[in-house]
Amino acid sequence: MKNKPVFFTAALALLLAACDIINPSEEVPAYLYITGFTKQTDPATEGSNSHKITEAWVFVDDEFLGAYSLPALVPVLAEGESEIRVEAGIKDNGITSTPELYPFYEPWRITLTLERNKVDTLSPVARYLDNAGFAFIETFEDNNHLFQDLRQGAEESRMQLTDDAFEGEHSGLIYLDTAHALVELATTEQFSGLQDKSVYVYLELNYKSDIPVLFGIIGRDNGVAGVSPFYDPGFLSKGEWNKIYFNLSALMFNNQYDNYQIGLYTGIPYTGGKFERQNARVWLDNIKLVYFK
Repeated sequence: MKNKPVFFTAALALLLAACDIINPSEEVPAYLYITGFTKQTDPATEGSNSHKITEAWVFVDDEFLGAYSLPALVPVLAEGESEIRVEAGIKDNGITSTPELYPFYEPWRITLTLERNKVDTLSPVARYLDNAGFAFIETFEDNNHLFQDLRQGAEESRMQLTDDAFEGEHSGLIYLDTAHALVELATTEQFSGLQDKSVYVYLELNYKSDIPVLFGIIGRDNGVAGVSPFYDPGFLSKGEWNKIYFNLSALMFNNQYDNYQIGLYTGIPYTGGKFERQNARVWLDNIKLVYFK
């Protein structure tokens, strides 16, 4: 009987130690609240500052914590002075299931003294990298816009200017009706060397549309067009202005030519022996072809 208290005390200590192993005490994190990105550009050389940055890819002292939908509250198991790096994430080709780091925005950095259970609010800024190049920036502010190569469709379906713009005075407008139900347009200029420094090539644009539109490339060797245009990314109808990033990298890499035009194709959907609409409009603004120079 004299040994019972000793045995009981030892057993209790073992039980408590086991509980600590099974349910260890949780560390109290610091928190980063990321409100969302703003974007800064030089309008003369980089065009519009519009963006659709949907995620923040967060690094603390070069450790990747994850990609977070914005706005985001990010727990951080670190204390003291730390370097915070936030990189801009987008939806490749506007598809929710394909989040990607946008390669042409520079990382945003700040040094903070992190404290447990304290929230630091961050408002990161996106800027283009110094070596981001722009093969063209089309704002549709005058009639000399690039998209005047009419490959299919009637003269009435050419892109016109309209004052219903995302920003500025004008945007590009395509109008279709059942008598002129489709159109294929391309840039009058051809572009080369887009993947000389890096595989990444993106097409940025603002749009709204009554109908789906496809974008792609028309390859040319010695001025002669390839077998067919390659249309891959596109968007569905959208009643309000939206921003999209088309990733043309694989399309160009897998279909290599000396030069490329950027093309688009659209038409009023035709199902069950009839058109789904009597007419349709597509508005485009701030189209940028971005590569590494």
